Amino acid sequence: MHARKLHHCALAVALLPALASCASASTAPRKTLASGASVTLQPGERVDLPDGSTLGYIAITADSRCPEKVQCIWAGDADLLFELAKDGNEARKFHLHTGTEPKSFHAGGHTIFLDAVTRGTDARATIRLNP
Repeated sequence: MHARKLHHCALAVALLPALASCASASTAPRKTLASGASVTLQPGERVDLPDGSTLGYIAITADSRCPEKVQCIWAGDADLLFELAKDGNEARKFHLHTGTEPKSFHAGGHTIFLDAVTRGTDARATIRLNP
Protein backbone atom coordinates (compact mmCIF):
# COMPACT_ATOMS: atom_id res chain seq x y z
CA MET A 1 0.00 0.00 0.00
CA HIS A 2 2.87 2.37 0.83
CA ALA A 3 4.32 1.93 -2.69
CA ARG A 4 0.95 2.82 -4.21
CA LYS A 5 0.78 6.11 -2.25
CA LEU A 6 4.33 6.89 -3.28
CA HIS A 7 3.40 6.29 -6.93
CA HIS A 8 0.42 8.68 -6.68
CA CYS A 9 2.57 11.38 -5.06
CA ALA A 10 5.23 11.00 -7.76
CA LEU A 11 2.57 11.29 -10.45
CA ALA A 12 1.12 14.44 -8.87
CA VAL A 13 4.57 16.04 -8.67
CA ALA A 14 5.26 15.13 -12.30
CA LEU A 15 2.02 16.79 -13.44
CA LEU A 16 2.61 20.10 -11.61
CA PRO A 17 4.65 21.74 -14.43
CA ALA A 18 1.97 20.83 -16.98
CA LEU A 19 -0.76 22.29 -14.80
CA ALA A 20 1.28 25.44 -14.22
CA SER A 21 1.76 25.95 -17.96
CA CYS A 22 -2.01 25.64 -18.48
CA ALA A 23 -2.63 28.30 -15.86
CA SER A 24 -0.10 30.69 -17.37
CA ALA A 25 -1.50 30.19 -20.89
CA SER A 26 -4.95 31.33 -19.83
CA THR A 27 -3.54 34.53 -18.29
CA ALA A 28 -1.62 35.49 -21.44
CA PRO A 29 -2.50 38.99 -22.67
CA ARG A 30 -5.08 39.10 -25.44
CA LYS A 31 -4.03 40.44 -28.83
CA THR A 32 -5.14 43.88 -30.01
CA LEU A 33 -5.85 44.60 -33.67
CA ALA A 34 -5.24 48.20 -34.75
CA SER A 35 -6.97 49.76 -37.72
CA GLY A 36 -5.02 48.99 -40.90
CA ALA A 37 -3.22 46.04 -39.30
CA SER A 38 -3.63 42.29 -39.55
CA VAL A 39 -3.36 39.43 -37.07
CA THR A 40 -3.35 35.64 -37.27
CA LEU A 41 -5.66 33.78 -34.90
CA GLN A 42 -6.10 30.13 -34.00
CA PRO A 43 -9.58 28.71 -33.34
CA GLY A 44 -10.77 29.92 -29.93
CA GLU A 45 -8.57 33.03 -29.89
CA ARG A 46 -9.92 36.54 -29.47
CA VAL A 47 -8.61 39.96 -30.36
CA ASP A 48 -9.59 43.41 -29.06
CA LEU A 49 -10.62 46.01 -31.65
CA PRO A 50 -10.08 49.80 -31.38
CA ASP A 51 -13.79 50.49 -30.70
CA GLY A 52 -13.71 48.32 -27.55
CA SER A 53 -15.34 45.30 -29.16
CA THR A 54 -13.89 41.80 -29.14
CA LEU A 55 -13.56 39.62 -32.22
CA GLY A 56 -13.37 35.87 -31.70
CA TYR A 57 -12.40 33.23 -34.25
CA ILE A 58 -14.62 30.26 -33.41
CA ALA A 59 -13.77 27.57 -35.97
CA ILE A 60 -13.46 26.57 -39.58
CA THR A 61 -16.88 25.11 -40.35
CA ALA A 62 -16.25 23.81 -43.88
CA ASP A 63 -13.29 23.52 -46.21
CA SER A 64 -13.70 22.48 -49.85
CA ARG A 65 -10.49 24.14 -51.05
CA CYS A 66 -8.44 22.35 -53.67
CA PRO A 67 -5.60 20.36 -52.04
CA GLU A 68 -2.07 21.67 -52.46
CA LYS A 69 -0.20 20.51 -55.59
CA VAL A 70 -3.45 19.41 -57.25
CA GLN A 71 -5.00 21.13 -60.26
CA CYS A 72 -8.73 21.70 -59.75
CA ILE A 73 -11.41 23.29 -61.89
CA TRP A 74 -12.56 25.39 -58.90
CA ALA A 75 -10.28 26.59 -56.07
CA GLY A 76 -12.96 25.77 -53.50
CA ASP A 77 -13.97 27.66 -50.37
CA ALA A 78 -13.20 27.69 -46.66
CA ASP A 79 -16.02 28.87 -44.35
CA LEU A 80 -14.93 30.34 -41.00
CA LEU A 81 -17.17 31.27 -38.08
CA PHE A 82 -16.43 34.43 -36.07
CA GLU A 83 -18.21 36.36 -33.34
CA LEU A 84 -18.14 40.03 -32.44
CA ALA A 85 -19.10 41.27 -28.96
CA LYS A 86 -19.21 44.76 -27.48
CA ASP A 87 -20.06 46.20 -24.07
CA GLY A 88 -21.35 42.93 -22.64
CA ASN A 89 -24.01 42.60 -25.34
CA GLU A 90 -24.74 39.25 -26.91
CA ALA A 91 -22.13 38.33 -29.51
CA ARG A 92 -23.06 38.56 -33.19
CA LYS A 93 -21.90 35.50 -35.11
CA PHE A 94 -20.90 35.80 -38.76
CA HIS A 95 -19.10 33.80 -41.44
CA LEU A 96 -16.23 34.81 -43.70
CA HIS A 97 -15.18 32.85 -46.79
CA THR A 98 -12.07 32.43 -48.91
CA GLY A 99 -13.74 31.64 -52.25
CA THR A 100 -17.30 32.97 -52.04
CA GLU A 101 -18.98 35.94 -50.41
CA PRO A 102 -18.89 37.31 -47.79
CA LYS A 103 -15.15 37.83 -47.57
CA SER A 104 -15.56 40.82 -45.26
CA PHE A 105 -17.81 42.02 -42.43
CA HIS A 106 -18.73 45.64 -41.61
CA ALA A 107 -18.97 46.58 -37.93
CA GLY A 108 -18.46 49.66 -35.80
CA GLY A 109 -17.05 51.82 -38.56
CA HIS A 110 -14.51 49.16 -39.54
CA THR A 111 -14.39 46.35 -42.07
CA ILE A 112 -12.97 42.96 -41.09
CA PHE A 113 -11.33 41.12 -44.02
CA LEU A 114 -10.29 37.49 -44.19
CA ASP A 115 -6.85 37.55 -45.85
CA ALA A 116 -5.62 33.95 -45.48
CA VAL A 117 -6.44 30.57 -43.94
CA THR A 118 -4.07 27.69 -43.32
CA ARG A 119 -5.17 24.10 -43.89
CA GLY A 120 -6.32 21.56 -41.31
CA THR A 121 -8.89 21.27 -38.54
CA ASP A 122 -7.09 23.91 -36.45
CA ALA A 123 -6.71 26.27 -39.40
CA ARG A 124 -5.24 29.66 -38.49
CA ALA A 125 -6.99 32.70 -39.93
CA THR A 126 -5.26 35.96 -40.86
CA ILE A 127 -7.67 38.86 -40.60
CA ARG A 128 -7.22 42.54 -41.41
CA LEU A 129 -9.07 45.54 -39.98
CA ASN A 130 -9.65 48.55 -42.24
CA PRO A 131 -11.38 51.82 -41.36
